[in-house]
Amino acid sequence: MSHCRSPLSRALTGVVSLATLAICFGGPLAIAQSQSNVPSVGWPAIGNANSQGQTGDAAQVVKRKAKDLKRAPSNSLRSTLIDKSLPPLAPYPGANRIGLRGGVIPAEPGKPAPTIAAIALPDARHRPAPDDAPFESVGVNLGSLRLKPYFEEDAGYASNPGSQTTRPKGSAFETSEAGLGFQSDWPRNDVRGNLRAGYTDYFADRSANTPYGSGAIAGRFDISRNYTVDAETHFDIRTQTPGSVTLPSGAVLSASRRPLVDTFGGSVGATSKFGDAALSLHGTFDRTIFDNAQLSGGAIADLSSDDSNDWGLRARAAYEASPVVAPFVEIDANKRIYDSVRDSSGFQRDSRGVAALAGATLALTGQLTGEASAGYGTRNFQDTRLPDLNGPLFNAALAWAVTPLTKVTVKAATTLADTTTPGASGAVSRNYTIGVAHALLRNLTLTANAGYATDTYSGVSIHDSTTTFALGADYNLSRDLVLKASASRQQFSSSLPNSSYSSNIFMLGLRVQR
Repeated sequence: MSHCRSPLSRALTGVVSLATLAICFGGPLAIAQSQSNVPSVGWPAIGNANSQGQTGDAAQVVKRKAKDLKRAPSNSLRSTLIDKSLPPLAPYPGANRIGLRGGVIPAEPGKPAPTIAAIALPDARHRPAPDDAPFESVGVNLGSLRLKPYFEEDAGYASNPGSQTTRPKGSAFETSEAGLGFQSDWPRNDVRGNLRAGYTDYFADRSANTPYGSGAIAGRFDISRNYTVDAETHFDIRTQTPGSVTLPSGAVLSASRRPLVDTFGGSVGATSKFGDAALSLHGTFDRTIFDNAQLSGGAIADLSSDDSNDWGLRARAAYEASPVVAPFVEIDANKRIYDSVRDSSGFQRDSRGVAALAGATLALTGQLTGEASAGYGTRNFQDTRLPDLNGPLFNAALAWAVTPLTKVTVKAATTLADTTTPGASGAVSRNYTIGVAHALLRNLTLTANAGYATDTYSGVSIHDSTTTFALGADYNLSRDLVLKASASRQQFSSSLPNSSYSSNIFMLGLRVQR
């Protein structure tokens, strides 16, 4: 038993314990003090504890040394108390390979290693991206609608404002035009439109004065993700000139004024999507009103008897083969009913028409966008004396961004148009235009346009063609002011004798927009 041990054995046990503590603590402390210039904290050597009047209890000495280490004045003083014979810390050599903690953290290029303190530098300030349309009108907000109004005043000279076939008389003119475009800013649904109206006054030929106007408003209501309802309305007001299909061929107008023709109508329908496929159905309506024309001999051409209503139904099936191409097929059927049973020539011109088209919608963003289609159309007339009007159809509206500064637009349209020419059921009208716009400077855009239109009559041997060339320049003084200049030439040719004419037009203008 331990309490039965002799005093000599207990003394030997105490000496061994004190010697062990002296070796563990005394040796390292002595080495640290000898290798440092930092003064000792005044701890008594364990081996001399009894000679310094200490209790000699090893446990109390250890506790006292731990307290003194915590009260050390600085880290540098503490470091002197650490056994410097221990090996330095180093990363575990295999940590990076096997994904453990303790591996070397590689420093990123241009940045200090993670063990080096460095002040974080602010990120470099980036330049804002250049505006692709720095002079486009910004518009004004009216609630959730963005309005873009404008007013344009032009002045120029026309070599043949009256479209005279012989001895044309030139005239200076001025044109005033106002317009408004608008677009909704809604997360769902959509409303947009464009309206314009103007008047051209020829100072030396009042009979050629021309009022005009056009507009379209369209809206879409999203009932669900795959089902939408849309509607559209439009109008067009223009004057008829010699060579118009709706005028009797070869008719010479008087010098009083030009007859007007007004068209207005709209459509309503719905579109349903089935995955990548879409099916749409629309009903259409158009109303056409003619002004009577006074001929050069004083006679009145009763064009108001050609006022008509056109009812139609249009169906389209499309499939989105990719985000770029969506092919479609379309069928359009309509019925045209005239206010008068017979026109001024005694013909019954009520008719029915059907057209079938196949094409594709293109959406190569930044390159080629638009729609193109081809097909065939036919129109049958109530009067058996009028032959059927039919022919191939080709329609296109494409925009090609050749470069960021150059854009090419191509348009083509084919219509089966009615006519008032006696014995003719109508005319197949084709219109082709191509335009090139190049931004020579950020605020200077040059344009060049060429157009070719033909009218081939059915029932009579008449063929008309119109060729147009135009050059233009737009110089933006600011987003709100645009200087405009243009020069154009129009050449009308007809198989009828004494019906061809030409005209040159030069114009300068100022456009104020917002």
